[in-house]
Amino acid sequence: MSALSNCALYSKEHISVDEFTQKAFTFLNEFLSASDSLDIMIVENDLIVNKTPLRDAGIHGVNLMKRMKRKGISRVDFLKGITLSELKQFITDISDPEKQIMTYPHIKAGVVDVRMGIPQKEIEFDIESLSSEQVEKVKEIYPEASPFKQFKQLNTMGLEEIIVNFIATFKQGVNILRLISPMRSSSEYIYTHATNVAALSIFQAGSLGVRDDLLHDIGIAALLHDVGKLFISKEVLLRSDTIGEKEREELERHTIYGARYLAKIDALTHLAPIVALEHHLGYDCQGYPKLTMDGEKQHICSQIVAISDFFDIFRNRRPYKREWEIKEILSLMKSKAGSAFNPFYVDNFSRILLTALSDSGTS
Repeated sequence: MSALSNCALYSKEHISVDEFTQKAFTFLNEFLSASDSLDIMIVENDLIVNKTPLRDAGIHGVNLMKRMKRKGISRVDFLKGITLSELKQFITDISDPEKQIMTYPHIKAGVVDVRMGIPQKEIEFDIESLSSEQVEKVKEIYPEASPFKQFKQLNTMGLEEIIVNFIATFKQGVNILRLISPMRSSSEYIYTHATNVAALSIFQAGSLGVRDDLLHDIGIAALLHDVGKLFISKEVLLRSDTIGEKEREELERHTIYGARYLAKIDALTHLAPIVALEHHLGYDCQGYPKLTMDGEKQHICSQIVAISDFFDIFRNRRPYKREWEIKEILSLMKSKAGSAFNPFYVDNFSRILLTALSDSGTS
C-alpha cells in the first residue's frame, strides 16, 4: 500500500516507489518460498488473505480495499516466480486510474462476486432500481444513536461501494435526473437526501474535470454531509410545520455534530468533516456555523456540496413546502450567486442541469 500511495502521489520513477516496491517484493519472495501463492480478496467489506479474514486490517488494509474497488477488482493472486519488474508494473497500473489492469505472468487480478457469481464486466446496472438500492445501503450504513450515546463505527467500505456504483453509472452516460430519487417518506428523508446529494456532487465535480481519488472523496463527503442530523432529536427533524428559533438553533448544530463525529474516523477522507461543517456556511461565510477566524473561506468541495444540497432540498416536497420545478430552483440559486454560492459553480451547475433536462425530454 505504501508503494501504491507513493506511485499515485509522485510517479513510478520516484525513489520512494522503488524503495517500497523492493520491500514488497522481498516480503513476497519470502512468503512464496513456502507457498505457491498469496491471495488477497475482498468479500463484501472484509479483506481475506489466503482464506483468512483480517479482523483488523488497519488503515493500510482499508486503503488497499479502496484502491482495489476503485479499480474494479476484488481479488489479486501473487504467484511463485514473480519478478520485481512485474510487481512494479502492477503497482503502476493499479495506481493510474486511466490504465487497465493487464495480464501478468505471476499476478492474477479479477473480480469475486459471491452473490452473483459472474464477472463484473458482464453486470449491467438496472438504472430504475439503482438509486433505491443505494438509499437502502445508506440506511444500513448510517449510524443510529441519540446525542447522548456513542455512534457505531461507520462502514467506510460500504460508503465506497455506493460511490463506485454512481461513478461507474455516470461513465455509462446515464442522465443525472434518472439517478436522483424522490423522497419516499419523512422518516427516510435523510437517507434519500444523502444519496441524491452524493450523486449530484459527483455529477458536478466530474463536469468540472475532477477525477480519480478526489472525485471519490467528494462523493463520500457529500454522502455524509448531513450525518450530524442523527444527533438531532426526531421531534425537530420530523416537524411537519415550520420550526421556531430554539428548534432552528438545535437543527443548525448538526454541522458541528457531524464534523466532530467524522473527524474521529481515521479511515475516512479528510474532506468529510470539512464538508459536514461547512455545507451551510455560504460562499460569503455568512451562513452557519459562525467562524471565528478572519479570512476563513468555504472549501471548494463544500461549495460543490452546498449547491447539490440546496437543489435537492427544493426539488423535494416537504410538509412545510411545495415541490419546485428545476428551472425555478436554478433561478433562485442564481439570485444567491456571490453570497450563498460560488457564481462559477452555479453557472456550471445550471448549464449541466439544463442539458440533462433537455436530454430527458422533461420540463
